[in-house]
Amino acid sequence: MSDGSRGPPLLVIKGSFAQYGGAERDVVRQLEAWSQVFEEVRIATLHSHPELDAETKRLGIPLFIPKSRWKEGSSAIDRITASSSRAASKAWRRFLTSGGKSGNLTDALNGIKAVHLVSGAGSLEIVDVLPLEMAVHVHMLEPNRGLHGETVLWARIDGRQPRPIALTRLLLTIPRRRDRRLVRRLAGRNRCQFSGNSPYIQSRIKEVFDIDAGVFLPCVDTDIWATKEGNGMDSEYVVTIGRASWVKGTWECINMLTGSKLKLVLVGGGETSDIERIRKHAETNQVELEVAPRLNHSELVELMASARAIISLAHGEPFGLTPVEAHAVGTPALMVDEGGFRTTVEDGVSGRLLPRDDKNAWTQAFEEAADPENRTKWGIAGRKKIKELGLDSDSRARNLQSIIQRQVI
Repeated sequence: MSDGSRGPPLLVIKGSFAQYGGAERDVVRQLEAWSQVFEEVRIATLHSHPELDAETKRLGIPLFIPKSRWKEGSSAIDRITASSSRAASKAWRRFLTSGGKSGNLTDALNGIKAVHLVSGAGSLEIVDVLPLEMAVHVHMLEPNRGLHGETVLWARIDGRQPRPIALTRLLLTIPRRRDRRLVRRLAGRNRCQFSGNSPYIQSRIKEVFDIDAGVFLPCVDTDIWATKEGNGMDSEYVVTIGRASWVKGTWECINMLTGSKLKLVLVGGGETSDIERIRKHAETNQVELEVAPRLNHSELVELMASARAIISLAHGEPFGLTPVEAHAVGTPALMVDEGGFRTTVEDGVSGRLLPRDDKNAWTQAFEEAADPENRTKWGIAGRKKIKELGLDSDSRARNLQSIIQRQVI
């Protein structure tokens, strides 16, 4: 590839990699492909992670981090007063002149024409530090769900609210207003483009902030999920992936399995008290439950490939990587008909999209997932869907390059 075909030098910014969940892994996974389509890639963060350190070192990508790392507060006071967000804003300002790994933030910005800003804790707070003439692409993985009216985020494991909803909304007034101000300041720049990570999040950005956003899908390396399809049609268990919570639909998965004689394998763990409640709920409903220990990747692939189905009743899932991974291993994806799952699953073609409260529909889907013809047909269609969406790293990198180049022209 000639230098002339590459995009301009790019600075990737994310407030923190401390959690190192799906969003953080997505950035790290794409760094190599990004370095092939941009003249240079740099990355700046207030809190790094060993995986990010190792990958940037391997690729020779400059990583800019301050001497004193910022950490998101988790106390009730932090959430109610937005003190953690204000501390992040101060940390970015200090980072302008306070040197760290590879230099300070001024060094990171030197010669940069465009920024790829990935949302999350401490990310949007950089808005007042970025030069006004700089092009900014905001990859908003989702509007802050806990602040903007999605009550499922506040619920306990069984769906009950810890306090009256009106009171929770009132308590979150300050951080909600601050979040809106940060987004407005970004959107008010001359060259700023927002993208959601699915059409569903694109619509949520419009609903919450009245911003017309694009779509920038995440990256999935299907090669690491490829396997010989297991004989899951005779399997007596299904898998759900995600930390046990109401928003992930863990409690409702057990409801839908009642009477099916299928075991539920939960991958992702959870708070000790929540796991205890889930176990009691499963016992009451005579559903066998296994909470999988920490699995390495090969163990997870084997578990998924041999399952009857991969299921989820998650509320408003932003994108839905789980069905893509299910497609890759050739196991039926049975998902609730909501959110980002509609992007990655075609009902009756590559899996099933099912009503949340229709137990008969779920029971029938469990039987359909055992049919060898369905498993083969859905697997082929699912892998075709992955290719159509262009979720491979090269396609994602070219997509980002196109977005950035339109902004800097």
